[in-house]
Amino acid sequence: MIGWTLLVASHATAATLAVVLGAVQLARRRFGDRLHRWNGRVWVVLMLFVAVSSFWIREIRPGGFSWIHILSVVTAVSLVVAVVAIRRGDRTTHAISMISTYAGMIGALIGVVAVPVRLVPRWFQADWLGMTLLTAAIAATALTCIALLSVAARRVRRRPA
Repeated sequence: MIGWTLLVASHATAATLAVVLGAVQLARRRFGDRLHRWNGRVWVVLMLFVAVSSFWIREIRPGGFSWIHILSVVTAVSLVVAVVAIRRGDRTTHAISMISTYAGMIGALIGVVAVPVRLVPRWFQADWLGMTLLTAAIAATALTCIALLSVAARRVRRRPA
C-alpha cells in the first residue's frame, strides 16, 4: 500500500462510509425521526473529518493546495449552513444544503476514482482483489451499522411514552 498513510486511509474510509450513509439517508421515506437525526449526525461528523483531513493530503501539488481543497471549504460551509438551518426549523435550506453536499461528495469520488495517478486507481491496478475485498468490508460494516441503528430506532418507537 505504497502512499497509503494512516491519514489517507482514514480519510478514504470515512468518505466511503459517508457515501453509504448518505445514500441510505436519501433513500429513506421518513425524515426527521430519531434514526434520520442520528444517521445525519454521524454523516456530518464523517463529512467534516473528510473535509478537514483533506488539507493535510497534498499529493497532487506537494506542499500546496489543489482544486479539490476548494470543495473541502465548500463542504464545511455547506454542512454548517445545513445544521444551522435545521436548528432554526428551515427544512428547505437544510435539505438543499445536505443534498448539495452529498452530490459534491459523489463528484469528488468520481474525480478520485477516475484520475489514474490517484491512490485508489493505482491500488486497484496493483491489487484489485484486495481493494475489492476492502471496499466490500467497508460497505458491509456501514450497512450493518445502519441495520443496527434501524432496529434500535424501531425499538425506541415501540416503547410506551
